[in-house]
Amino acid sequence: MATPAPAPASQVVFRAVERAMALYDRHVGPRPTHDNEALHLRGLLALLLSAAFEPAARSLRTIDDLSLLPEVRAMTGVARVARSTLSDAMARFDPAALDPIVRALKAQLPQLGRLDPHTAQLVGRILAADGSWFNLVGQVDHALHCARGNAGRQCRVRLNLQLDVDGFYPDTFDVSGAGDGNEAAAFARNIQPDALYLLDRNFVSFAFVNAVLARPSSHLVLRLKRKVNFTVQSSCPLSDEDRRHGVLRDEVGFLSGPASDGNADARSCSAKPPVQLLRRVTVWDENKREEVELITDLRDVAAFVVGTLYRLRWQVELYFRWLKVLAGFRHLLSQSENGVRMQFYVGVLMALLIHVHTGLRVSKYTLVWVGWLESGRGTPGAMAEALARHDRERDNARKRRLARKTK
Repeated sequence: MATPAPAPASQVVFRAVERAMALYDRHVGPRPTHDNEALHLRGLLALLLSAAFEPAARSLRTIDDLSLLPEVRAMTGVARVARSTLSDAMARFDPAALDPIVRALKAQLPQLGRLDPHTAQLVGRILAADGSWFNLVGQVDHALHCARGNAGRQCRVRLNLQLDVDGFYPDTFDVSGAGDGNEAAAFARNIQPDALYLLDRNFVSFAFVNAVLARPSSHLVLRLKRKVNFTVQSSCPLSDEDRRHGVLRDEVGFLSGPASDGNADARSCSAKPPVQLLRRVTVWDENKREEVELITDLRDVAAFVVGTLYRLRWQVELYFRWLKVLAGFRHLLSQSENGVRMQFYVGVLMALLIHVHTGLRVSKYTLVWVGWLESGRGTPGAMAEALARHDRERDNARKRRLARKTK
């Protein structure tokens, strides 16, 4: 019997989208249709996912054209999705209906080791939390309005993202617009249990820190702002490994607020300071030639591991760059709240599908190769070979940096 010919590389992407459609049928089922009684939420999701994997489809007009492809027509169930229909459907369908698909894909994620071997001893998820702004077209009430030079007022929304740094996929997210609080307040309402949070200085808020420490088995590594009071109780000796990794000081004490005659309990604008004994690890940033102070409740790990963890926070910055530059989410398609959230759901599903379909960590290189597969210029075997090489090069570069520090 003749061996079946392998599927064309351009079909690999559609197989990933079809996986999402199978999960939709299993976990979501029938949903209300659009007013034209033809385009269902299932078809809308298929079209938006197909567009997310297609670098050229970055506007309503090009997605309209994409809907004419035979493979896309088969998944949407309609001959064409006009721009007006697409815009209206994104505004009307509730993206929260896709939550079961997100959960199902997370359950299928391959079990990968820690991104950095120094963190292998830690249990639970390591989440880098941060927010990033995305521009909208036109003036809408639900967005935050900000001045943009001589161009008038720009409408923006903020994606509040909690990224699993080991898998490079979104663990939890929501969207903030007009009337929502700052990043620390927005994230405080969605703290996850059994998670270690990596956070930058904009999360220095007593209310937020207290919220993390109050969650079962949740921890944090948070960069302190300058002039934030920390009362030192004791200092810990540094090992040779700590010094090789640039650790300057390892201290235990309390994160104390501004004390004055009118503020006897050292309350900040958000809450009282945490009562828990904490640890301050100060490391040297060679690139910026400055000291970096990190606060954490992790007391049973080496000081250099705290610095290693904070450096992993950069993964969330890379994800935002991946989402805006390579995945094409710099400008959002919809002006409605549902439509904005729908597009972010598609971005999350896109990352999860790449992770599940390839069995590899998502990266900017993964998305580049997915684009080459879609265009027929690449093969799955070549992609696996290239991505494995990138992983080896990253590990070797880390080893060389460490070797230079030991000299």
